[in-house]
Amino acid sequence: MPAGHVRAAALLSDGASRLVDQFGLATWQQALDILEGSGPAELIRRVRHAEQSDLDSTRWPRGKTFDDATAVYVTVNDDAA
Repeated sequence: MPAGHVRAAALLSDGASRLVDQFGLATWQQALDILEGSGPAELIRRVRHAEQSDLDSTRWPRGKTFDDATAVYVTVNDDAA
């Protein structure tokens, strides 16, 4: 996609992407909607809630009960030009 067509971008650590790729509690589109509507803190809150609900890693087998989680969401402000 040409850079001029990009209006938003997200960068997630593997700990933040757990909501989608490990826990299956959201689709990628839903994760982007969360980031756009409520911000990175809400996405990470949902990851932490899922981790807390499975402390023994039986529902979602994983190497670490908790993983570091970082999320960045940026949007293009067309008015800034």
